[in-house]
Amino acid sequence: MQRIKRFLNRLLAFVEFWIVYSLGKVFGISLIVRYLRNPNPQITVKLLRKFGATIGEKTTIKRSLLIDNAYEDEHSAGNFRYLEIGENCYIGDSVYFDLANKITLENNVVISGQVSFITHADCNRSKFLTQKFPRKCQLISVNNGAWICVRATILPGVTVGENSVVAANSLVKEDLKSFTVYAGLPAKNIKKLDNLGKQLDLDNGKRIKKSSN
Repeated sequence: MQRIKRFLNRLLAFVEFWIVYSLGKVFGISLIVRYLRNPNPQITVKLLRKFGATIGEKTTIKRSLLIDNAYEDEHSAGNFRYLEIGENCYIGDSVYFDLANKITLENNVVISGQVSFITHADCNRSKFLTQKFPRKCQLISVNNGAWICVRATILPGVTVGENSVVAANSLVKEDLKSFTVYAGLPAKNIKKLDNLGKQLDLDNGKRIKKSSN
């Protein structure tokens, strides 16, 4: 009985994937963005890859993805190619990816629920404020083994160091060192971790290829 259920679940996921994929090819990336807000998690990774994202093996995406500016910002790619996720990563529920620029997560990264990655800021209605705060659009990188806890926010241009930790509800606006715990608004260095972990070959020396846009 359990085998039959597993087979039916795989069959339904297969059919759902091809229906959603086909509709996305016809009606565009906006349909896929909407679907990913309440997806079948069994097909999320495959859909993202089909529409341009780079995602390594053994990476898990728990449930909803909130993807913004994949197709409507002036710097948008029109697909998901600005999203690069390495191997053996975990993406929690309702993570927000602003794809006005590239977001790179290396291998073995954990992103808890409701984390936000903000690649751009643009006050384009008020001429006065636009002069005071010009548009900013920069990529974000999260290095191997980092852990970003629930509801943290990562701002444009930030690199999160290898095996570092960002505490819950923190606001990260500057680069973070490796093997360090950060917390607060804005995030501050609160603890240095034992960097003997550098001797561990956590990803067999492999990193996903980086590029800038």
